[in-house]
Amino acid sequence: MKKTTSLIVLFLLIALSPLAHASVASGAHQFKEDVKSAGRQTGHAARDAAHAIGDGAKSAGHAIADTSKRGYQATKKWVKGEE
Repeated sequence: MKKTTSLIVLFLLIALSPLAHASVASGAHQFKEDVKSAGRQTGHAARDAAHAIGDGAKSAGHAIADTSKRGYQATKKWVKGEE
């Protein structure tokens, strides 16, 4: 009786083993995809932040250059007495 019960349990474990393995493999695959997705989203956010900083710096540089040009022209006119 004990042998029969042990054999039945053994066969059940062997039969269910592929199902458990498939579940673990599916979970591992989903985890991998989630990690890749999170990394991709982090990369996009970093890129967008860098572009925003770059655009702000570009705008500030243009504003400084424009102001400097106007100041230079005003000083030049004042020195020549053209105002």
